[in-house]
Amino acid sequence: MKKLISVLLISLIICSTFLFSSCFFDEVPTVYSDPEKYTAGNTEFEGKVDNLSIWWQYGTVTVKTHKENTVKITETANRELDEKFTLHWRYFNASDYGMVLYVQFSASGNFDFGDLKKDLVVYLPENEDMDIAINSNAASVDLDVSEFENNLEELHVFTISGKVSVKIDSADEVWISGQNDEGVPEENREFCFRANGTVSTLGISASYAKVDAYAKKIYNGEIMTVYADLLLEADEARDLKLYNSEGRICATVLKFRSLDIEANYQPCELTLSPDASFVLSIKEKNRFNQTMTPKNVTVEFENMTQSGSQYTVGAGENKISIATDSDIVIIPLADHPDM
Repeated sequence: MKKLISVLLISLIICSTFLFSSCFFDEVPTVYSDPEKYTAGNTEFEGKVDNLSIWWQYGTVTVKTHKENTVKITETANRELDEKFTLHWRYFNASDYGMVLYVQFSASGNFDFGDLKKDLVVYLPENEDMDIAINSNAASVDLDVSEFENNLEELHVFTISGKVSVKIDSADEVWISGQNDEGVPEENREFCFRANGTVSTLGISASYAKVDAYAKKIYNGEIMTVYADLLLEADEARDLKLYNSEGRICATVLKFRSLDIEANYQPCELTLSPDASFVLSIKEKNRFNQTMTPKNVTVEFENMTQSGSQYTVGAGENKISIATDSDIVIIPLADHPDM
């Protein structure tokens, strides 16, 4: 019962954190406002995009940059389409939001798509000052932003069933949330995120989908998974929260201020800088007020001292707090088996 309650509570947090799950089906691109302002079909036009929003039902979504000074939108489908089922787009000046591009799966008012699957590709003109917001709400869709290596103002992604692949330079705010189930093939249940620069706020929430994330620097981060592994690498993180149930946490963080970690039923493995300075506190209870007792605690730093449930390395300048009922392993980077 404890196991079931824990998983259900964490699942509830995942569903509520980004406020998407309860309202998602109100946002599916079958009914939308001002449909008369949309144009049907593939297109290419000169212009820039400050805010891109995509609503897609089934298939894949890819966002790329190209050297042209045009915005290009194309789709391919698994069957012949009439205008009712082709993509619809709207491009307009939204004042405070700049030039906005909306892309919808079909004409407004469609509900029965049968076996229709469509692959969407959006090309945006690349420039050195590119700083845009991208929003994607999707049902059974794989999202690929791996060829978009520019700064993002915001990236908001929600998917009911599908994998997410993102590669960017930096971002002010990233939120990725997805609900999968174990019936989806494992290769289609992965959230892969890469940022070569700084992410000010990073939030990732997943069920039955492995999270594999890297960022050079994270100011504030919260990553939660259920029924899958959580893998993270960061050269630097200011404040970072990692929560998992039924999956392994494996994190490499070379510089940090605070790490708050909760793990259920699977080990928590941290790889830190060889000269890391921290105090590890073992929490007696997790967020849900459940009593947690780790099976084994291993801190493989030569200058470690222990006092009760606290482990101090070096001057203890930074903080790690962990609640778990499984193993805790903290090792210096040079001792990592994969190094």
